[in-house]
Amino acid sequence: MLFYFLKIFMVFVFCFIAGCRNNPPELGLRLSLSADIRGFDPAHAVDVRSGKIMSLVYDNLVRFGDSTELVPEIASRWSLSLDGKKYEFTIRKGVFFHDGSPVTAHDVVRSFERVLDPKTLSPQRWMFTRIDGALEFMDGLSSFIAGLVVKNDSSLIISLSAPFSPFIQYLAMPSSAIINYRGVDSINEIPSGGGPWKLVKWERGGKIQFIRNENYWGEGPREPRLVFRIIPEAMTRSAEFEAGALDLLTIPSTEVQRWKKHPEHGKSVVYVEELNIWYIGLNCLVPPFDDVRVRKAMNLSLDREKHLRLLVPGGKLASGPVPPVLLKRHNVETLPYNPKKALRLLEECGYPDGLETELWVGGGSEMFHVIEAFQSDWSAIGINVKIVQSDWNVFKSAVRNGQPPMYYLNWTADYPDAENFLYPLFYSAESMTKRNRYANPLLDDIILQIQSLSYGTERTSLVQKANKILLDEVPWVFLWHKGNYNVTHSSVTGYRNKLVFNAERFLSLEKKNG
Repeated sequence: MLFYFLKIFMVFVFCFIAGCRNNPPELGLRLSLSADIRGFDPAHAVDVRSGKIMSLVYDNLVRFGDSTELVPEIASRWSLSLDGKKYEFTIRKGVFFHDGSPVTAHDVVRSFERVLDPKTLSPQRWMFTRIDGALEFMDGLSSFIAGLVVKNDSSLIISLSAPFSPFIQYLAMPSSAIINYRGVDSINEIPSGGGPWKLVKWERGGKIQFIRNENYWGEGPREPRLVFRIIPEAMTRSAEFEAGALDLLTIPSTEVQRWKKHPEHGKSVVYVEELNIWYIGLNCLVPPFDDVRVRKAMNLSLDREKHLRLLVPGGKLASGPVPPVLLKRHNVETLPYNPKKALRLLEECGYPDGLETELWVGGGSEMFHVIEAFQSDWSAIGINVKIVQSDWNVFKSAVRNGQPPMYYLNWTADYPDAENFLYPLFYSAESMTKRNRYANPLLDDIILQIQSLSYGTERTSLVQKANKILLDEVPWVFLWHKGNYNVTHSSVTGYRNKLVFNAERFLSLEKKNG
């Protein structure tokens, strides 16, 4: 009997050792998030992180491609009337939700109605208010939206109350996702979509697990599983990647040079361009920033190129708010570093001895060290800037109320259109513009023309004109457009850089041992 148990024990030990030496590789992709998502409800997709994750489980009528282009998704094709107000979509056949039910034009209408329904309390209703009859539906004056017409299961017409060229891009945003209305009550536990990934489990604050949708209509994921771990600390994410526990890493800005020189991973570091703008907003309604000469002095006295080179790897200097890729112009005038001219401007407008002001920063900004570097530049011409760091919610409220004379913020595009860097930020009646207390009737008129014109030479010319006005009147200190650096293990292939935040769905990524 003893010999028998000894044999069993030796077999167990041998199997354990063999298992340790030959652990099967973990199947699927292992990625990370710096914080948890808000949920899986497209009607409440207000942040970039949640929007990225939602794009895995939902399809839209159209989707952003690798760059600024739109590609068909649930809609196999579409057309626009000559007056720019009526879109007709053909719904692709053979598309199914995760529960196996077919996707039809009726599901598109229900999805959009749900966002507009006051009971949903969606902060994204603005996306659909340009549809004819949407406002009446929201106000309870109509039980349907006149501009949403289902011809049959495979054909849908969307009519706008007026031409609005960015509308088609709205349809690729996370809140325009097509959901299965039959599963809406449990949308955060079992997202009712039809995208290439299916949610297995969302452990709040821990991890989010997906499996491949084997019945996906299009090119599905190459890997069977996808797991996001919530890892708040940047250095911990780096350590986990180096230990082989993550397959892809977004490199912290302070670590870029180290990773570029890494003996094993240096060749796998890639730059990822993003559509954003980092800036310092100026309150243009009160002294000293009600004087454009002071605003110009703030810009001219800042050695942005030096700070960009030393502190923001991979960034590009901003020439106004619109990123170069959307400005469609190669040789764009930039604001020079000219402290002597800045001094002259200060003297002209009554500040020969300089001035004192405050710069507000929200929360534990990772770019706080950048702001501190700005102080010495401004101090050199007599502008003494006190940095005020506050809780993020306090900061947002203060900026909204016009309290800070200067504030540090950034903006990431909802969709790849220059209009998205103009209307929300500088149209005088728009709420976010009131942060600056800046208004220009000529600029307002140009922005409205941009919205109504179809894409072409005339529209591009107006975008460049609007950008030039803002460069001349400088309601901001224009800083830079900041990208990221990513790195993958050598065992991971198929990484593709996507310009728009919700375009990456991790379909082409593949592990050699996965």
